[in-house]
Amino acid sequence: MEYYKINGEIDLSKFNYPNQHLAVIAHIVNEDGAILLQKRGNMARDNAGIYEDVSGAVEEFDQDFTAAIKREIKEEIGDDVQITLRKEGIYHLYKNDINWLFIIFLGTYYGGALKIMEPDKCLGYKFFTYEELEASPIVSESSKYLAKMIRRK
Repeated sequence: MEYYKINGEIDLSKFNYPNQHLAVIAHIVNEDGAILLQKRGNMARDNAGIYEDVSGAVEEFDQDFTAAIKREIKEEIGDDVQITLRKEGIYHLYKNDINWLFIIFLGTYYGGALKIMEPDKCLGYKFFTYEELEASPIVSESSKYLAKMIRRK
């Protein structure tokens, strides 16, 4: 796992891994600083029953990374939420023979209904304090690492 903070635009030219896939992650916190995670369902790609950040693959039809994360939030949480987003970093994770490059967006949740839009992939949502997240055996190591890197800034 490697995390790279970005300042401004995203430059992926230095990343050239075999079997590389692009995805986006929304690391969302509420106004109290609690972190929103979703509980992965049985039809999720991996980590069923574990809490993780909202994320998904970048699709060919996505105009850019911002469009990709907005689409993922709408697909997973619905469009009633009020969340502001900004680009935060790039996260490299090697898992299951895939080199994942995640474009990280830091989001602030201001309200609105958190809906379960894909009940086969998501079982619900929960806000964790940083301390709860770190101590929880049902939060993915990936989400713990990402929270730690973002908190360091």
